[in-house]
Amino acid sequence: MQQHTTSTPTKIACFVSMFAGIFAAVYAFVARNPNTALVLGIAAIVIGGLSVLKAHRNIDDTQVATAGVFMAVVACAVALWQMYN
Repeated sequence: MQQHTTSTPTKIACFVSMFAGIFAAVYAFVARNPNTALVLGIAAIVIGGLSVLKAHRNIDDTQVATAGVFMAVVACAVALWQMYN
């Protein structure tokens, strides 16, 4: 069985993606400005998408980056909910 390893910059990019998604989600829940929360969520989705593409050979890194994308989607959903209610 062949094992694919990723470089340290790829791992760092995946963790940055996760932390960006978590920060965007926390900001969306705490802040009273949904416009900024939506922008942060979209930025985190872009960062996460790029990280997923970069780490597609390693399942562990892909899972970390995907977690960031999921949290960013939650941030966008919360921001949109706040905008329209």
